[in-house]
Amino acid sequence: MPLIDDEGNLFGVVNVIDALAVALLLAVFVAGIAFVGVLGSDGEPETKYATIDLGGQPDYVVERVSEGDTITVDGSSNNFTITDVYVTPSNGKAIRNRTQVRVRAEIHGETVQLEDQEEPQFQFAGEPLQVGNDMRVATNNYSATGRVTSLDPKGKTLTTAETPVLLETTISERTADRIAAGDTVTVGSQTVATVTNVQLYPAGGDQFRAFVGAELRTLQRGSAPMYAGRKVTVESQISMSPDGYDLTAAVVRRGADQEIGDLTTIDAEIKLENIPPEVADEFQTGMTESIRSETLVTIESVESEPAEIVLESEDGDIYLREHPKNKDVTLSVTLRTRQTDTGLRFYGDSLQTGDTVVLDFGTTRAAGTVTNIG
Repeated sequence: MPLIDDEGNLFGVVNVIDALAVALLLAVFVAGIAFVGVLGSDGEPETKYATIDLGGQPDYVVERVSEGDTITVDGSSNNFTITDVYVTPSNGKAIRNRTQVRVRAEIHGETVQLEDQEEPQFQFAGEPLQVGNDMRVATNNYSATGRVTSLDPKGKTLTTAETPVLLETTISERTADRIAAGDTVTVGSQTVATVTNVQLYPAGGDQFRAFVGAELRTLQRGSAPMYAGRKVTVESQISMSPDGYDLTAAVVRRGADQEIGDLTTIDAEIKLENIPPEVADEFQTGMTESIRSETLVTIESVESEPAEIVLESEDGDIYLREHPKNKDVTLSVTLRTRQTDTGLRFYGDSLQTGDTVVLDFGTTRAAGTVTNIG
């Protein structure tokens, strides 16, 4: 029997054209099975919540980013909505005029099971979405690109807290005149830092050692709170710019905004040696060292005597003689200190017999040695 007869039938049974059509359909069917086997099944709709770090952004973007913004992707049914916004000033001069922005977003994507992977894959707009990916946040009013730092099954809000800290720095007289409890740092409509208290100590010239208590609106990320894009830890640097001044200071305490110890007043004796008579004569009973109406030192009594100097003769003998002009002055004083578990603190440092302290009474400034406490 011929393979194809005169009527075009294959083996005299099936028409050749029909046979080719069936073969083509079978080929398409098999190819479809293979294609689906590689790419996996159709995705199932799923919602996840992402934290997106947009980094430093200019003011016009910061002012427009808000809760409820919905971002759609052309050619995709997926979208996401911003559910929370966290902003802080930037640390560092290079990005000083930009604000750090982080958003929480509700991501409407889909979960796809791929044949070559055990775990299903979360996708957005046809692309895998995971921590570390860049993500574009664009509306009709602004556009920004950030990095996904967390991706969770739930949680519409960012984890923020009010974190008390104690900061230490040296400031000028101009800044000392301006800084005060109640000063705030505001970004947009959000207050992100508040000065809660200020303690100043003289540091020479027109400089002051400043301990500044503050409350920071921080973002919890891992084990440490974050402010201005940095972890808030002891010794970390915090920059603040309330109205009228800039402040950069080191964190000396986290979780408390006051110096350690309880305020207490003590009696002490301080000896100033070999000082010129015009300086010695300036010290008077009742003089006070005060900053911002806070009295730090009060002179209760003054005793002076000729200063003693050591002389060496030509033959090498050593003699103790009185200075013809200079004096040794002993001040009995009352000091405003802090009592801690490890001892007293004065001007923010530990205070012990033998320590050198600098007293500044405005018109008179001198260094002396603590010879007695209590």
